[in-house]
Amino acid sequence: MHIQDFPDTTLLVIFSFLRVSDLCRVAQACRSWRLIAYDSALWKSVNLKRFHKLNEICLIKLIRCRMAPLLYKINLGRFTLSPRVFQVLVKNCKQLKVLCLGSVTFVEDFLVNTESFPRHLTKLDIRHSSGHVSAFTAISHCLQSLQCFGLSNSFFEILNTEVDKRHLFFSLKAVRILEFSYCTSLTDQMVRYLADNCKNLRSLCLRRCNNIRGVSLPVLIDSCSSLTSLVLDGTSISDDEVIPVRWERSVITEVDLSWCRHLSQAGLKSMLPRCRFLRYLRLCCCGYGHAITDQVLDAMLESHAMLRSHCNSLQVLDLSYSSEVTNSALAQFVVSSPSLLYLRVYHCQKLTSAFVNLIPSDSQVFVVANFALQRGGLVTSATLEEPWTLMSETPVNYSRTASLDQSLRQD
Repeated sequence: MHIQDFPDTTLLVIFSFLRVSDLCRVAQACRSWRLIAYDSALWKSVNLKRFHKLNEICLIKLIRCRMAPLLYKINLGRFTLSPRVFQVLVKNCKQLKVLCLGSVTFVEDFLVNTESFPRHLTKLDIRHSSGHVSAFTAISHCLQSLQCFGLSNSFFEILNTEVDKRHLFFSLKAVRILEFSYCTSLTDQMVRYLADNCKNLRSLCLRRCNNIRGVSLPVLIDSCSSLTSLVLDGTSISDDEVIPVRWERSVITEVDLSWCRHLSQAGLKSMLPRCRFLRYLRLCCCGYGHAITDQVLDAMLESHAMLRSHCNSLQVLDLSYSSEVTNSALAQFVVSSPSLLYLRVYHCQKLTSAFVNLIPSDSQVFVVANFALQRGGLVTSATLEEPWTLMSETPVNYSRTASLDQSLRQD
């Protein structure tokens, strides 16, 4: 049977595997294919980020003619967007639940009414977005149903009083994943409001929020009992804030303390052995590279919690730019962690290729380093144009599982 003889329902299934750009190409083949390619059932999830220079008239026409009424998810990252685009989405796309607006620029004045912005979204990403402050005011009135939310620093321009800040987090009671990457206006007091209201929170990312000192960490861990992923990368937390936290009561599986310059060995020795269920641990350049030491690794191994849980659960460990870890201590840690799948030790000054020889040959760990490896792994070097693998194996999934990006990819 020739493909032209396939029934429309079969072609519809085949076309469902195509990207937007490919759909547009097959639509040019013939009239019948054009009708199938532009069926709204194929435009439920659309990523237009690569077409961010598309003008507003064409974008609105595309939404009305191709995506409505079945559109469920749309990515308009890097677009310049006016209120008219959102009015069209509100009016024509009643099933829209996932809206990605990363790095967009909002222009013109947004009115705050029922048609200014979609009100029944479950996932919204406005990270690194900027523009007219009225757009963020309109967005702030449509947060009640959100389960996943990524904010930009510009959003905080509308929070002029403590009442505004409390109201924001009160409206986020249903949220499970929150990302505040590079939000320098976020404060510890706001994290306290978050802890008081977002009881169902599972993932919190405070990457490069350098005004966060960790004062509210004890309340956060005690209040958000379902929290499994915590990213404090680049914050200003210190030992004084980390040590009092009751980490042993948490169910955290993913921790990122990279580039936390005020942390030291004392803070890590207190915290990490008490995190009983760690699967993912990133400590890249923690304490300017001096916080993670042989003593910290030993403390994790010696703790009762580590012996019962860590060894059976830790899969991903990143110690890049750590100056104090030695071959013998790290090798012992790897041997005692049979579940470890991925180890990144890029630019660890005291580590040499001899480290790999201390690991049993049957170990499944995939090592990323900048020195020669005699086993499976990835070698990187500033002198090489690109990394090269010594063994062709299935790439290890070393990303966080409870993150906004992962959640958005699932739709």
